[in-house]
Amino acid sequence: MRPARGFTLIEILAAVAILAIAMAAILSGMARYADNAAHLRQKTVALWVAHNRLTEIELEPEWPKIGRSDGTVETAGAEWRWEAAVIETPDPEVRRVNIRVLAPDGKAEAAALSAFIASTGRQGE
Repeated sequence: MRPARGFTLIEILAAVAILAIAMAAILSGMARYADNAAHLRQKTVALWVAHNRLTEIELEPEWPKIGRSDGTVETAGAEWRWEAAVIETPDPEVRRVNIRVLAPDGKAEAAALSAFIASTGRQGE
């Protein structure tokens, strides 16, 4: 009689252990991917908010006054808080605008934008 051929219990346990380790690594990678995708979405929307605020400032007929302002806007189903600072530059015809956008939870800065705007075509202060 020929001995039966097949896998031993130890071989099967080793294969299952290797499979479990591989599956854990795959799940960990997928969770990291989901977290990164959510972070990138938040960063993208925050940059949209900052660019929209900068465009509003640029389209105002009056030359923006030096100082700070803040507000909120609803975009992509969330309430975003922005803070803008208009700063004087060495050139009296140019001002710097710094815009910060806070994450909807209000705990961390989600995006920051800095730009220079000129007085060309605007009414005086």
